[in-house]
Amino acid sequence: MGSIQQQTQAIRDSWLRRGIASPGNFALMLGTFILFPFAARWTDAFKFGSIDLDSPLHTRAIVRFCLFLLVFEWAWFLIAWFGIRRFGKVTFAELVGGSWQRASRVFVDVGIALGVLVVLLVLGTGMQQLLSRFEAPSAPLHSMVPRNVLEASAFLAAALTAGFVEEFVFRGYLQRQLTAWSGSVVLGSALQILLFIQGHYFQGLIRLIPVGVFGLLFTLLALWRKSLRPGMISHGLGDGFSPILFLVKHI
Repeated sequence: MGSIQQQTQAIRDSWLRRGIASPGNFALMLGTFILFPFAARWTDAFKFGSIDLDSPLHTRAIVRFCLFLLVFEWAWFLIAWFGIRRFGKVTFAELVGGSWQRASRVFVDVGIALGVLVVLLVLGTGMQQLLSRFEAPSAPLHSMVPRNVLEASAFLAAALTAGFVEEFVFRGYLQRQLTAWSGSVVLGSALQILLFIQGHYFQGLIRLIPVGVFGLLFTLLALWRKSLRPGMISHGLGDGFSPILFLVKHI
């Protein structure tokens, strides 16, 4: 009996030591994902979708929405960063991967990121035209086009943050953690992409299709390059493409 208990305990201890953060830290991360929609409803963070685009209230709602996203995005980053630091199996630099010690490596990563950005824009435009016919006119995404400099600035801050944080959390922290626990890169990737999709539900059910496609693309990019840097750049610029164009035209 004692031998069986020792083996059971050894298996449990081995499982708890896997991954790059503790199960408790991972549970905390999942808890914030669950809290996200309830907090959004409580704060009316997504109210902008029901406000007339030309109303001054729309700008206030957009800024509130972006601030809400920024709070959660940075909370996710801090949970992941604290988790890996305390567990001590991987450093921040190792999780991000790649190296910019040489200028040539910077150019390669930036070049790949820009190439992926082109793919994102082409795919995004194509899917938008295809899916818009199945989407209600009041869908939140229709209200996520900046109408003034303040809205564009708020959107850009949220977009650049999302590019950095979401790649670090999803393609970094969650990818490594779920792969280690499941013992499968494919399963770990699939679970990570599913979590990425559910975090974007506020864009509407139809829009979860391109979110899943983009999540798969960023995952393949991270696995191929063994680095989050190109994905961070292309993700941030892709999300921020509309506000960047607006600011270039109006400033």
